[in-house]
Amino acid sequence: MSKTEEGAVPRLGIFPAAQAKDVAARLIAMGCPVEQAEPYGDFLTYGPGHYDTWTKSRRDRAIDANHRAIVCSSEYEDWPRGRIVFDRSKHRFILYADRKLMVAETIIRILEHFGLPVDRTSVEGDFHHQSKETPTVTSLNCSRVSELTHAAQPRTTE
Repeated sequence: MSKTEEGAVPRLGIFPAAQAKDVAARLIAMGCPVEQAEPYGDFLTYGPGHYDTWTKSRRDRAIDANHRAIVCSSEYEDWPRGRIVFDRSKHRFILYADRKLMVAETIIRILEHFGLPVDRTSVEGDFHHQSKETPTVTSLNCSRVSELTHAAQPRTTE
């Protein structure tokens, strides 16, 4: 996969949007470059699921305090979340997201954060990614995308 026109290498991944009390909402984005993605039928995807990533983050002492406070005080399914995959048959990226994230400013921020080409990305709602909580997405901060090698980790469902 080549770089986008802006020079960014597109990434696939997962992104819960969560918020601790009295802290701005944040997009907790984790992913990998397309070249490191796992095949899943006609798609390429970031292997680790929301549950495994959330659970691992609870034990990770290297993450910042706000991120840790969120994952230690709630469950992954509490927050709006989504996933970015690449459809190899159509040569398009698909951004699946909770309807609570379907705000133009938030979608643009996610596209930019993952380096996705707008003209080759479809944005779709997904009933699988539904949540109880609603963060203040108009002030969504983005945490950096983790460059994780996950070849040895099994793909799990969310």
